Amino acid sequence: MKEIVKFTGNNAELFCRESADELHANAQVIVPETHCVLLIKDGVVSEALQPGRHDIFDTENGLFRLKKDSDVASVDFVFVSKTAKLPMLWGTSTPIRTRDPITDVPVSIGINGELEFRVKTPKQFYLELVGADTEYSVDKLKRRLQSRLMSVVEPTVAAIMREDRISYTEFTENKGRISEQLKDKLDEFFASEYGLELCSFAVGGAIISEADITAIERKRNELGVGTKVCAACGAIAVGGAKFCPECGASLTEGFCSHCGAKLEPNAKFCAQCGKKVK
Repeated sequence: MKEIVKFTGNNAELFCRESADELHANAQVIVPETHCVLLIKDGVVSEALQPGRHDIFDTENGLFRLKKDSDVASVDFVFVSKTAKLPMLWGTSTPIRTRDPITDVPVSIGINGELEFRVKTPKQFYLELVGADTEYSVDKLKRRLQSRLMSVVEPTVAAIMREDRISYTEFTENKGRISEQLKDKLDEFFASEYGLELCSFAVGGAIISEADITAIERKRNELGVGTKVCAACGAIAVGGAKFCPECGASLTEGFCSHCGAKLEPNAKFCAQCGKKVK
């Protein structure tokens, strides 16, 4: 009778690691539809085996060699879920020191949010994040990913704010667009570095001190970019806005497209930033 190894873990977990000692040459593993499995023997990790029944050793389709039927061997089995998703909260451990793109005022900002991922490439995930760690836990995985994630989030956010000319006082109203750009960047990073698929990603919000907000607004007023008045409906909008928050009319006419400053009639260049009027 063949020795059979089966999955006995929890379907909600990203993976389950089990060990089997003294397996004989005819031993097989059964992989459920919801999982794939990695086999590990003497430090060698197999490619992921898909759902079905598989020989473990070197018979017709086996992976590891036993010299004769009477030999025995120990093998570790890592059953990796194809469907389980792991939610995770993320955030800056210390405020990001940067400068407001519109006013050049130095600011400290904290960013937080949430994401959800699942395993995309099982062998890469195991080798990069789990390996020989016998005390592996979900909390440990989250801590490992948190520091690497922030190494991407912090410079990417700063670049988005700078390139799109978004003031940090306008972060909340632009967080949907910022989330989309961050997700694209992080999805590529997670897949290439750790074999993970980023299922969802969202920026929850930003924390900026009242003192920094006041300093930005003061500087904006000095530069003449504090507010814009919609010519269509009379609503007030922040200087960096391109469309009216009330009626959707364009706010770019009469204002510099680069810094948002009000333009003099027939001006060819902005008096605040020197950019040519488009």
